Formats: sequence, structure tokens, C-alpha cells
Amino acid sequence: MKKTPLPSSSSGNQFQKWLWPIIGLILISYGLLAFNSGTTLSSITNHAQNNEEVAIYIRDQANSGTDMTGTAEAKQVMPAWANLMAEFSSSSYAYGDDGLQETQIYYFSMPEDRRNVLSTHMMLGAVLMITGFLQFWPAFRRRYRKAHRFTGIIYILAAFSSMILSGIHLVNSGVANTFNTYVFHVGLWIMLVGVLFSISMAAVALLRKDIARHLGWQALGFGFLLTAPLQRIDWLFFSTMAGDASFNEMNILVNTILFVQATMGGMLLFWLNRGSSPLKSVVELSPFTTTVKSIGYISIAAISLIWLVPNLVFDSLKNIAFVDRTISDSALTWLVNIIDDESLIFSFAMTVLLFSAWNQLIALRNTERKPVLSRYLTSVSAIAMAAISFNWAYQLGISSHEYSVAGVGFATLGVLIVCFLLLLTNAHRKNEIGKAVESLQFLLLIATAPSLLLTNLWLIDTVNFIPNEYLIKNAAYEIATISATFTPFFIGCLLSIYSSETARYRIS
Repeated sequence: MKKTPLPSSSSGNQFQKWLWPIIGLILISYGLLAFNSGTTLSSITNHAQNNEEVAIYIRDQANSGTDMTGTAEAKQVMPAWANLMAEFSSSSYAYGDDGLQETQIYYFSMPEDRRNVLSTHMMLGAVLMITGFLQFWPAFRRRYRKAHRFTGIIYILAAFSSMILSGIHLVNSGVANTFNTYVFHVGLWIMLVGVLFSISMAAVALLRKDIARHLGWQALGFGFLLTAPLQRIDWLFFSTMAGDASFNEMNILVNTILFVQATMGGMLLFWLNRGSSPLKSVVELSPFTTTVKSIGYISIAAISLIWLVPNLVFDSLKNIAFVDRTISDSALTWLVNIIDDESLIFSFAMTVLLFSAWNQLIALRNTERKPVLSRYLTSVSAIAMAAISFNWAYQLGISSHEYSVAGVGFATLGVLIVCFLLLLTNAHRKNEIGKAVESLQFLLLIATAPSLLLTNLWLIDTVNFIPNEYLIKNAAYEIATISATFTPFFIGCLLSIYSSETARYRIS
């Protein structure tokens, strides 16, 4: 087959010339902060004998209104990023009761061996960020192959060691001592499993000499690791706009967006590496069979009905028994007061988006058809669904203990729809069919999020695995919301790694 030459773009090369140093600076800066957190906690590097008492003193003083920002006590027991957060917000926000101080006090109350386990896990963050950046920097990987392999071995050993140490800490500490939130504790276990599984899959792909899939799985694994730096960045950023909200309330917001953020970060590294690789023979898309088309239409109809039926039969989400059992009265009342009036319009937009995107996907795989009408309907319905999501997010507001996730789930949904609609439009403009197919797959999957939210709540209610003390704190609502956006996005990432578009590039 005729090979397509690598397109040249001086502006693109200039962009990447500056982009990678910026990415490296961000990752290495966080690595240093992670190392600082470890040295602050470690009994080997922090020799003070009164750390627990000092941490309690800081909390009590912050609760009484005393500004502990920049004090010697704060520098002794608090990591640098936490002290920076106090500078950005306030002493009571960073060190007070409804914040991270109780966990910090617990850390210093642990026996020395457990403190050193956790501190070593933290310090390994520096190794992971530095070696991870070098693994994904295309210029380094191609020019210094032996160094790439050597740093890759260090990266894998550091990742497995860090996750094992994290697991030891989680088993010994339990939920109550993980920022006292069930969702955060579960998230850490998902991160741990995600890193180990992704790196293992990357190793399998490497043994098969499947470099593209090796890179993709490494990117997903690094995405899970990015939850740590992105979480700290989010904590710092949102502390500047918290207002009367506490750290733990803003942390609900951070938890809700974190996995999507981190996975997007990993996939951006993958797409940048893929795009910087030379093109090889064009890979043609195979048309869908009649069976696949039928399964798609039936699945889309079922997904649409999951969100539509409650509005037609029950009149309100509040009247559905499993929803009422899994979301607190205050949070559910706040939710339905905002979304009930526009829920049917939202259902219509979601249904049109699902069917039109599927029709367009079928048409793109069959190059004889021009998906003009489907393209128009996809764009209009996606804009409508995103607009309603943003409106609901604005009205629901920022997360709180009373209203739980509030508008952040719908805001995330709206952002994802807009992002992939723009990517789809750009792919059509450049006649890049493979990228258009990828963007459509993301749009299709993301549009299922509202129905997945209800499905997740039903599953949680049926399995009943969340302890009641956390259920009444809206743990089910948070987990259902996080999973509703993250799961379809993650599936889209896997499809991208194994896509025909990825097969077009000679990734080395």
C-alpha cells in the first residue's frame, strides 16, 4: 500500500518545542513537593519528638481564629503544599477541623515503621514524576534509547514499590483515617489497581513488540499516577475560590473531577506522542455488520429509556425508591428542584445525540455515505445537552456537605461534550476520518452519563456495599456521579489506544 508522508508543520513543531519543557517543569515541581511531604513525615528525616502535639496545637489554634500561616510549627509538621494552601486561602481552611489536619495528626500518631512506609511512598512520587516525564518525552525516547529503557525499569520498579507501600498504608489505616471520606479511600484503591494493571498490560504489549499499545497502557497508568499532582493542584486552585466552604467540601468537588482530569492528562501524553510519530500505510475502517448496527440501536434505545422513563412514569427522581435510599433528603431535594422542569428536554437532546452520533459513526465507516444530516443533528443536540448541563451546574452550585456533589457532575459532563464536539468538528474540517471516529466514540459514550448515574445508584442500592455511616454522608451519590463520567471516558480511551487511527502511526 502507498505510504502517506509525515505532514510538516513548523507551528506545531514550535508548539511542542515549548510544551514538553513546561510539562516537565510541572511534573518535576510536583515531584519535589511529594518528596518534601515524605521528608516532613518520615521519622528518619524529621527528628522532632513532638510532631503529633504540634499538629494538634496548629489545629486548635486555627479553630480559635489564630493565624498559623508561615509559623515555625506549620513548617515543622505540615508539607509545603499545605502551607502554600494556607497562604492562598486561610489558616482555618488549611489547618482547621473540616480539613486535612485530622489526617495529618493521625500520620504522626502512627508507629515509626508505618510512618516510614507512607513517607517512602510519598518520596517515590519524585522518582515517578521525573522518570515518567522522560518516558513520554518523544525527543528523549528517540535519541537516547538505552537511557529510555533504563529509566523505564526505574519507573516500573518505583511504581510497583509505591503502590505496594500505599496498599499497606490503606489496609492499616482504614476509611476513617483517609481524610475521613469513604469516596477518597475507594478512589485510592482504584488508583492503586489502575496503576498496577495498566503497567502490567504495558509490559505484555512490550513483550509482543506492540509499541503503540505499550505506549497507550503506559499513558493510562501514568494518568492514574497523575491523580496525586492534579489533586494538589486542584486543592490549591479551588482554595482561592472556596468562600465559606471548607476544605472537605471543596474536596468533594476535587474527587468528582479527579479521575477524568488525570486520565485526560495521560491520554494527552499518548496523543502528543502518537501525533509526533511518522505516518505509515493508511488503515481503512471496516464497515459495521448488520448485527453490530442493530445491537448499537437497541443499546442506545435502552440507555435513553433509563433516563426518560423515570421522568414519564415517576414524574420526579425523588419518587424512585432506590434514588431516595441512596441520596440524602437535602441533596436530593436540591437536585430535583433544579433538574425536574427541564429533564424531558434534556432526555430528548441526549436521545437525539446518541442516535445521530451512532448514525454518523456508521456512515463514516462506510465511505460511500455522506453523514450530512447526522453531523448537523449531532452538533445541535450536543450543544443543547451541554448548555442544559452547564445551566444545571450553575444553579446547583459548588459542592457542600448538605448538597453533596451539587453541580460539578453536570459541569464535567458539559465540558467533555464541548471538548469532543470541537475535536469532531476539527477532524471533519481536516477530513481526518480516523480522528472523527474517535471523537464520535467519546461523544457517544459520554452522552450515556446521565443514564449511568441512575444505573450506578441502582447497583449500589442492590449490592449494598457502602456502610450506612458513609451512605448518609452521600458516598453513594458521589461514587455514582464519579463513575458515570469516568467509566465512559475511560472506555473511550481504550478504544482510542486500539483504534485504526492509532494503527496509522509508526510509534517507536
